[in-house]
Amino acid sequence: MTTDPLPAALRRERISALVKDRGFIRVAELSRIFRTSPVTIRSDLDDLAAHDLVRRVHGGAVPMVGRPVPANSETEDPYASERAAIGAAAADLIEPGQTVVLAGSPTTRLVARALAHRTELHEVVVLTNDLRIALELQPSIPQVTVLVTGGTLQADAPELADPLGGLLLAEVTADVSIVGCAGLTVERGLTESNVAVVEVARRLLNAGDRRIVVADTGQLGATSPARVARASEIHRLVTGAEADAEEVQRLRELGIEVTLID
Repeated sequence: MTTDPLPAALRRERISALVKDRGFIRVAELSRIFRTSPVTIRSDLDDLAAHDLVRRVHGGAVPMVGRPVPANSETEDPYASERAAIGAAAADLIEPGQTVVLAGSPTTRLVARALAHRTELHEVVVLTNDLRIALELQPSIPQVTVLVTGGTLQADAPELADPLGGLLLAEVTADVSIVGCAGLTVERGLTESNVAVVEVARRLLNAGDRRIVVADTGQLGATSPARVARASEIHRLVTGAEADAEEVQRLRELGIEVTLID
């Protein structure tokens, strides 16, 4: 027995609801859900974007900034859609067979969420100090092996910190480290507001042969009290297309590869 396809208007209404609920959803997943071609889904997303109901990003769509999102969503902030797009772009950089460090932050949790939808990946190992990241990736097991660093749980954050915050780091060599931040500037480098996790964040960053920072446009050019690393220690930055052009140019002059996400 075959199921009649949904009328386009109803399908688009349901797609819009899914985008709002999840924060980011891929074309391929929508194609499976609605049993229609990726070309049709892209057309649906283009139509929704033209009516300011979603925002098109690489590989899928995210909610429009300022539109309602679930009350318990981590993306309930002015940079919600931008962070989701940044997370999706960073997740696309991960290749099968790699060992990846994901240091806990709101944006790296969105990297993990997007990574969980990359069903084609296999033999990927993710090491994290963030319990929410581990739970985001749980549906990907066994294609993705998830290791938690160990450490002390904080009262107000899901990141594990010292003592014992880097329990597994001495045993793991990673291909890529992906970290978030509270601020990034040429002068101050990568900074963090939560002093309790700075040492662990530094070790997580240094564990990767290639070091990637994910930062929204509000974090680029900002500073916080505790420095995680010098800007010159970073290999790549993934940020929004509205990032300060002068700051982006100065980072590029340091040799940092900067990816701007629309």
